[in-house]
Amino acid sequence: MTSVGRRLVTFLPIVVTLLIAAVVGALIVVQDHRESQQVARADEAAEDYLSDVGMFRGDVAREVGAVAADDPAALRRALRSAIADPPTLPSPPPDGVERSETYATALETAETLLDRYARLDRELRRAQVALDFVGAARDALALRATDLVGFGPIGDSAAVRSRLIPAFVAARDELARVRVPKGQEALARTVRDALQVVIDRATVLADSIDANRSFSFSYADEFTAAIAAVDDYATTVEGDLAEAVAALEDVR
Repeated sequence: MTSVGRRLVTFLPIVVTLLIAAVVGALIVVQDHRESQQVARADEAAEDYLSDVGMFRGDVAREVGAVAADDPAALRRALRSAIADPPTLPSPPPDGVERSETYATALETAETLLDRYARLDRELRRAQVALDFVGAARDALALRATDLVGFGPIGDSAAVRSRLIPAFVAARDELARVRVPKGQEALARTVRDALQVVIDRATVLADSIDANRSFSFSYADEFTAAIAAVDDYATTVEGDLAEAVAALEDVR
């Protein structure tokens, strides 16, 4: 073997090793670049989504905030309309998703985006039931015996039996058909009892008139207590409702 041949035999493995190392290095660089691009795309998709979420939350708050705060039914309609088309998070390459912290944040946001609105919808439904009951109770407690039989002594029981008693019975029965808010059974009973007081005492009045006996009655204490209880409950419901709607501003 010549000296040139011996040198080739000596250096050829080294050259081959260097070439392999260069190829592997190039592959690693290409792979790292591709993964970096995937992460960048995932980051970009996540950032765009989070920006859309911010605008979505702001739009929901504005649309719901434009509705009268004491009208749960209208608030529910506005809420459902506002959240009907929420932003969606695109799905970039899996490798980018796994390595992007921004995408992980966006994914968590996407999974819980509508939760707060679902809770608000439930709160509005409860408030609607509550305010429907408040309205019915106030209507019943707005009845006045004097509007039905007038002021002063009553010499004939006919007006009591045909107008006064039926009016309060109808109010009591109408209220009984209204759904009682959860946990407000005692309040409903207070209102019904106040109405029943008038019915019972008016019945005694009619019987006394027919028997030529003197009888008079008042229901002011019972009605005053019932009205105050209903007003207190209404204030609580309206305050909770306003607070729930205002909380939308905190998630923009």
